[in-house]
Amino acid sequence: MLDHLQLADPLGLALATEASSLQFQDLIAEAEGLRAALGEVRGIRLFLNIADPVAAVIALAALDGVAGALILSSPTLDAATVAVLAARAEADAILSDRNDLLEEIPVVHRVADLALVPVSRVFGGATDWVMTTSGTTGRPKLVAHGLDSLTRTTKQDQLRGRAQVWGLLYDYTRFAGLQVMLQSLLSGAVLGVPSADLSLEGRIAFLAGMGVTHLSATPTFWRKVLMTPGAERLALRQITLGGEIADDTILSALTRRYPGARVSHIFASTEAGVGFSVTDGRAGFPVIFLDEPPLGIGLQIRDGRLFIRNERVASHYLGGEGELACDGWVDTGDQVRVNDQRVLFLGRSNGVINVGGDKVHPEEVEAVILSHPAVEMVRVYAKKNPIVGALVATDIMPRPGCSDHAALREELKHWLATRLERHKVPAFIRIVEEFETNAAGKLKRGE
Repeated sequence: MLDHLQLADPLGLALATEASSLQFQDLIAEAEGLRAALGEVRGIRLFLNIADPVAAVIALAALDGVAGALILSSPTLDAATVAVLAARAEADAILSDRNDLLEEIPVVHRVADLALVPVSRVFGGATDWVMTTSGTTGRPKLVAHGLDSLTRTTKQDQLRGRAQVWGLLYDYTRFAGLQVMLQSLLSGAVLGVPSADLSLEGRIAFLAGMGVTHLSATPTFWRKVLMTPGAERLALRQITLGGEIADDTILSALTRRYPGARVSHIFASTEAGVGFSVTDGRAGFPVIFLDEPPLGIGLQIRDGRLFIRNERVASHYLGGEGELACDGWVDTGDQVRVNDQRVLFLGRSNGVINVGGDKVHPEEVEAVILSHPAVEMVRVYAKKNPIVGALVATDIMPRPGCSDHAALREELKHWLATRLERHKVPAFIRIVEEFETNAAGKLKRGE
């Protein structure tokens, strides 16, 4: 990583938060100084749990190529989960700016203090970058990547990068957040990182003040951005969506709001690694990708599920947590169908609602509801029923100006009945004021 950073303009701004900023020359100098002070720690397996993004970037730059593994974890994890994950990753030490972590594994607060940690490992020269899955269906699992895998599609054009300002709305320890961080840093661009403690309006104001040109978020988060005062101040040239299904409604809304921006949606995940992007403004991806996939991957549909081949991904989760890929093929867990030369995403296979034997994908129903002009955001979920097992329920956030909620509910019932099969029509419609997102920026699901 440090070799790539040395290609940037040394006087260029690398990263900025509300509290501090860092030029590339200072980032490189600090990373080199720390590396020189480390002593005999080559091959160390280091668990990182760092809230300060500036400190995290310096540590990553110093330790890539020195550590045997860098295990990234979200600073929002509780101390017990950190201890479990660090043990499962066979970490030699934990590097953190927290004071509440358990001491079962040595905890250090400065990179230089790693020189005091006894390490006796054989190091092959390449650092594993280990990330946690979201853990939405259970405890997080650990997946190892290499820097070459993480940066397979990274554009390292320093000339273009100097004219770009990237905004980071994701947690940098998540796969999508790390992708944004690496793309910005390795292309010599500026990375703006607003505090997660700020309101969304505050974060948007910070990014607009920095002149952000490139911004990535989940479709759910983008819907929130579009509703946020000050979003019109963003002078965006590149908009990226990922992590959830990007439907035609949100793609069109972003194109209308930011006509000067290129809008793309990407497929990537912690398990499958870097996948592919679609830039034609339509939901799904061209069916030709199945026969002529983007460089570096393969795509197949098996029993209605999308599989992706990436030979750079690990075959198993770390810590004996099971198989991850078979012959390089990863089951994404995404249900898809082919329609009119397009592969469309239906939803997650583990999120299907069973209504008396009929399967309903919440995301499919959500896409139809979102096409109603009075609906801003929506969440579809299962509501238990003693007769058919479950019924479809939905929470709706109306657009501003829609005050007659009873009339909207009745209108939606009739409107959806003409557009959905009977078992897919929500039996319960509730009006809400806001929706929660998880640490990855995705819509929180469940009743």
